[in-house]
Amino acid sequence: MPRLSLDSLTLHYQQTGDGPDVVLVHAFTGNLAVWAFSGIMEALESEFRVTAYDLRGHGASSVPPAGYNSAQMADDFRRMHDALGLRPAYVVGHSYGGVVAMHAAVLHPEKVAGVILSDTYFPGLRDLEPDMGQTDIWREMQEQFLAVGEEIGNSVDFSRLFQIVRRLTPEQMQGIKRQMGAAGARWLAQAGQLADTTAGEEMFEVAGLTRERLCEIRQPVLALYDEHSPFKATCRFLIENLPNCRADIVPGAKHFAPVECAETFNDMVRSQLRQWREE
Repeated sequence: MPRLSLDSLTLHYQQTGDGPDVVLVHAFTGNLAVWAFSGIMEALESEFRVTAYDLRGHGASSVPPAGYNSAQMADDFRRMHDALGLRPAYVVGHSYGGVVAMHAAVLHPEKVAGVILSDTYFPGLRDLEPDMGQTDIWREMQEQFLAVGEEIGNSVDFSRLFQIVRRLTPEQMQGIKRQMGAAGARWLAQAGQLADTTAGEEMFEVAGLTRERLCEIRQPVLALYDEHSPFKATCRFLIENLPNCRADIVPGAKHFAPVECAETFNDMVRSQLRQWREE
């Protein structure tokens, strides 16, 4: 299990293939296993050198008590990029991973050749979206937790959610996993380890990635938003305001396209990467 020691932080990563560099950044409370589960690393390895890593606090990386906003995560990306000797990379980010990718494009543009977003919500654009507690994603989770006797609340509060997950009994955990399916189960298994950190609050910090800074991004961006995404206003903003951005829709997906519609998602990512490589 390869790991990088970056001062007091240890990052777990996996790397395969050869060619232009592609870095995969998973969602908040996920881990790099999502990319293995989706098959995207195998789909790209014949044409690209693909690196996936666990964000701090996730998977097999170390779990510091703080440092979970996108600016700090972008600095972790920079240090990982340097330690592995990567070339300017195409960065694929799912959900919060897309925030990290775009913040890296702003702060470390020499390390980011292009960005592919997957259904990303930006704290700096929160005024564009309805209350996240009213989204289908959160409402479904409310029902799943209520079915095992736990109330996560009507407003999105990840710090509270992490505490609830940590105290679930094995029977409750199995009950929720059965409802969530394989992708949700992997997400849930991760969440409890963040209970003693500031991650739940920090992930919603703008941390300098304002709408003005987003509009400064000059690298090419593909905004892949799911057919049933709650963040379509964000998608419209990106294509209307970023100088080099186009969008596409992943049919049938509801925020978890890399696993819900893996074959389609992988084809869309591979097609865009090939186009950028040939330009």
